[in-house]
Amino acid sequence: MQVALVFAEAEMHKDTVKERIEKHPCYCKDAHDKFARIHLPVAPACNIQCNYCNRKYDCSNESRPGVTSGVLSPEQALEKVIMVKQSLENLSVIGIAGPGDALANPSATFQTLRLMKAYNNEFIPCISTNGLNLPDHIDEIVELGISHVTVTISAVDPEIGQKIYSWIHYEGVTYQGVEAAKILLERQLKGIKMLVDKGVLVKINSVLIPGINDLHISEVAKKIKELGVFIHNIIPLMSKPEYGTKFAKEGVPEPDIKMIAKARFECAEIMGGFDSVMQHCRQCRADAIGKLGEEFDINSLSDEVIENSATVKSQVMSISRSLASESVTKNSSRASRNKMILVAVATENKYMSDVTFKNARTFYVYEVSGWGAHLREIRTLKYEDSEACIKLSGHLKNVLELLSDCSVVVCSVAGKSAVKEMRRRGVIIDTTGGYKLLEDAAWSVGIKRLNDSISKVTA
Repeated sequence: MQVALVFAEAEMHKDTVKERIEKHPCYCKDAHDKFARIHLPVAPACNIQCNYCNRKYDCSNESRPGVTSGVLSPEQALEKVIMVKQSLENLSVIGIAGPGDALANPSATFQTLRLMKAYNNEFIPCISTNGLNLPDHIDEIVELGISHVTVTISAVDPEIGQKIYSWIHYEGVTYQGVEAAKILLERQLKGIKMLVDKGVLVKINSVLIPGINDLHISEVAKKIKELGVFIHNIIPLMSKPEYGTKFAKEGVPEPDIKMIAKARFECAEIMGGFDSVMQHCRQCRADAIGKLGEEFDINSLSDEVIENSATVKSQVMSISRSLASESVTKNSSRASRNKMILVAVATENKYMSDVTFKNARTFYVYEVSGWGAHLREIRTLKYEDSEACIKLSGHLKNVLELLSDCSVVVCSVAGKSAVKEMRRRGVIIDTTGGYKLLEDAAWSVGIKRLNDSISKVTA
């Protein structure tokens, strides 16, 4: 009786999983020629440097991961989805796979998926990550219903990993060598276990690199099998000279068909069969659209769809404002709505906090209160001499003069001496808003500071 019950539960689990993957072309081989996906390039920054990767943000020619013809804001991404959906009725998956790392850009990634969920809750949300920041975002992943997560792991031995990764940037520190590979692996395995425990379907991508990990891929399969990973995807190294990667420059060859087949066969034996080893991957761009192997040309949108773009923009703005209003109500106290501080966000690309304190020249200054974050003005440092900013003391003086009325400066990275000296002068440097959208960075940092100050007064 008990054996029969266990068998019935196992069959029920199979049916549930089948329903969850039947419209996802990457997780189900039977879906790849029926359903389409769209990759939204909203995540430009990356917190690790893989030797097989060279990100390009304005490339229309190369067809490989890490490449896009342009980076989108979350609102632009939603506009694109709405317009594409009118021409691509079988669109089922919304994916964020770069061109950097989805979780190195958590603000842009999660805001994009919130907008998608508010627009159409039937899309399957999906993200791809190197896993370094994964353990920090499990709650948000579950809350947003992100049911499919891909993690790239190409080694489970730090000695091998150090040959694959040039560096990682973790908690404000840049690591290299075995130490970098060890930290990355620990974070990857921890995050994967947390996802599996929450019922998220996990796919592991492993890049097959001749002479480096080709004899090690089966060890990756053993480890991820232990963790309960759903599917393993062994993808061949792409190292053509024109890609400009470190491996390409060093002449590391691409694996031949025989090596790829051998690796997939060995991993299939470990994972429990070829249904658990993906073989139809197309190693897509960060802005790919359409069915796998049958890309949709964004320029083929009908005149009717293009003429309707103004209506689409209005629809997106309405959804965005609604979400912003909900966020303010949820995260601000009544007392904070009667106070206001100025928060300066350092930026280079003018839409996210993507620059270090030392290299900061442009600051978007926001008025932050319990009612939200509102842009007051843009302030810019101008150095006539490129050498003028080499000395930290001179840069600190100029920043303080420019932002004397601001309580907080948000940037991606800052040295300890800069943080200490700015604090002594009454201005806080905050890097927790790094790589967030400008308004989100100002709001998240500013409202926390406001609420903390109110708590101290009322304590």
